Amino acid sequence: MASNLLPTLDDTRTNATFEELMWAVSRPGQPRELPAEGFWPLAESLLDRECSFHVTSDPALDLKMAPTGARRMPLADSDYVFAAIGSSEAVETLSTLRIGSLLYPDDAATLFASARFGSGQRLRLTGPGIKDSVTIEIDGIDPAFWHMRAKAIRYPLGWDLYLVDGRRLLGIPRSTTIEVL
Repeated sequence: MASNLLPTLDDTRTNATFEELMWAVSRPGQPRELPAEGFWPLAESLLDRECSFHVTSDPALDLKMAPTGARRMPLADSDYVFAAIGSSEAVETLSTLRIGSLLYPDDAATLFASARFGSGQRLRLTGPGIKDSVTIEIDGIDPAFWHMRAKAIRYPLGWDLYLVDGRRLLGIPRSTTIEVL
């Protein structure tokens, strides 16, 4: 009986993506490089039959996620939310993101949002995983988002945020304090 224990190319790619996700949330504000561009590699590495997702504005991505076996759910019930948040209307819809509970803070949602790094709103990040502070510039996100996030996060309650710019990824966990400069 022969068994092939070597990882496939898909295994290698999704494992590399997952590793970048972990590094991104461990070092908030430090850009990481994904093996491929966009939301799909992230979804491919995270989604399976045991979780749910919601896509706010990309029907093609929504359809592509069906073969993962993850359940498509309303935003308020989703584990993973993939969104563009460039308008105040888009930000307002995120007010129902799950924040977990004191007993189960890990029952919160994870938000993936598209952004552009290196220009736009200046933000100062502080908290675990950051030595002193990190200042980043983020564009493509409505300014109301940062206020909405500040209201939603009461650590350990809240949701984790990943920003995606092409192949680049920034992680901002709920434990990170953001000061809008």
